[in-house]
Amino acid sequence: MKQILIVDDMPANLEFAVGLLKDTYKVAAAKSGAKAIAYMERNHPDLILLDVNMPEMDGFETIKHIKSNPETADIPVIFLTADGDTKLELKGLQCGAVDFIAKPFEPEIMRMRISTQIELYDYRTNLEKIVKEKTKVIETLLDIMSRSFAELVEHRDGTTGGHIKNTTKYVKILVERMKKHHKYAEVFTDEYVKNLCRAAPLHDVGKIAIEDNVLRKASCLDESEMEYMKMHSEIGARTFEHILNELSDNGISSGNEVDFIEIALEMAYYHHEKWNGKGGYPKGLAGEDIPLPARILAIADVYDALTSERPYKTAYSHEKAMQIISNGKGEVFDPDITDIFIAASDELKKCLDEKNRI
Repeated sequence: MKQILIVDDMPANLEFAVGLLKDTYKVAAAKSGAKAIAYMERNHPDLILLDVNMPEMDGFETIKHIKSNPETADIPVIFLTADGDTKLELKGLQCGAVDFIAKPFEPEIMRMRISTQIELYDYRTNLEKIVKEKTKVIETLLDIMSRSFAELVEHRDGTTGGHIKNTTKYVKILVERMKKHHKYAEVFTDEYVKNLCRAAPLHDVGKIAIEDNVLRKASCLDESEMEYMKMHSEIGARTFEHILNELSDNGISSGNEVDFIEIALEMAYYHHEKWNGKGGYPKGLAGEDIPLPARILAIADVYDALTSERPYKTAYSHEKAMQIISNGKGEVFDPDITDIFIAASDELKKCLDEKNRI
């Protein structure tokens, strides 16, 4: 049974309303705004009938308290008033009321207005639940897609696959630190951080298109092979650009899914750019012209490459890798992000040690 809270300082009005509604709803009564707010600290009615004119705390002040509390803000409020002033009605609607019921009460009109608002409240609540469930499904799908693409790269090249997983761990450590930094606090919303970490495994997806004789070569690449290998950045970017175009063609040009693909594109395309603009590829961008996601990934990417064994090199220690990255501050890497990365040294070393024990 739905619950209605009636708030009115006049006992006769309370008695009439309770008598009218008690057979259909569970009804509670409060003789003041303060008592209504106290009641809602322990209860969550499905609708509130709120008198406008009350001493001490009138209906407008009471509804402000109701709407300012996240626990009660969604409860529909119908104002009760004997004043037919349209300005008063407009003020009530602006404060968040969903309807007005005039005094003296007309029983059938009162029942119908209450029934309509409760139906709308139920519909809205159920719709929000459905949206949350669908959003969860989409979030899960995006995570699975990210991991699956990374696994495709891993099947082509086991070394690269390990690199993808390791780099993603280091990105997570870095972005969680950046989230707490005053410079990035406003940018690093929970959704942005989630999309950064979700996109990180996809940064080398373009390597799927690189031929085995180059991708799997057990020694250093020659100059022509290196130029060919560099194409993986553009190949990966084109993949995500195609996805964005397909989404746009289907009327989807904004939203969390689009944000995720845009971040994945920036990471794939620009993570080999250098802060000073010298020697980076594919565009030779410099400074903050390099998208932020790519600047983040660049440090994590290099750290894993330095601390991992390759056919043509031994793995560097954590300390040596951090020193190389420190030396690259302001030259290869964003100086502010470098400082945050270095500050996370102990956490990175712990993660590296765990990787080496596997």
